[in-house]
Amino acid sequence: MLEYIAMGMVLHEALTGYDIKKEIEVGIGNFYAASHGSLYPALKKLTDKGYLTLTEKPYGNRIRKYYQATELGKREFIKWLSSPFDPNSRSDSLLARIYFFGELPEDLRERQLQEHELFYQQTLRRLQALEESLAVAEDVDYFEMSTLYLGLRYLQDCIRWLRHIREGKPLSAFLGDDFERKDES
Repeated sequence: MLEYIAMGMVLHEALTGYDIKKEIEVGIGNFYAASHGSLYPALKKLTDKGYLTLTEKPYGNRIRKYYQATELGKREFIKWLSSPFDPNSRSDSLLARIYFFGELPEDLRERQLQEHELFYQQTLRRLQALEESLAVAEDVDYFEMSTLYLGLRYLQDCIRWLRHIREGKPLSAFLGDDFERKDES
């Protein structure tokens, strides 16, 4: 996934590896982390495949290497971004893809968001059925149930979030008035 994220960061401008790492930290760092040790081999691999160009420019006594997506790289990136939703992918993969959904045509973006929402609805129904069956059991562990309830809440919030962004509502409104923005204690 790091290769696609790196390509996404350099779709519209040339950046150094250091700049790409900073863009990842600032942009999607709350759910994805990339080390310099993994980023530079990924950039080399992308360059070798022809997905990125590498341009060297003098900077004082040093040389800076700038990477930018080629047309082939842009096509490959859009192909990944618009590929069918994989229900077995991790949530950080889903979030990384949605982070770049502004690159997709509106109709394709809408279809992708609907697929994600459908998957979460199906998963929510399965967890609700599990919760109902466990509610009547006598020896259910409190802490095991606590993780189930967190999962239910998470899925409900994901569905609400996907609907919110599909409808193009103001992002600040997603949190709502009841959300504590800072510690008041």
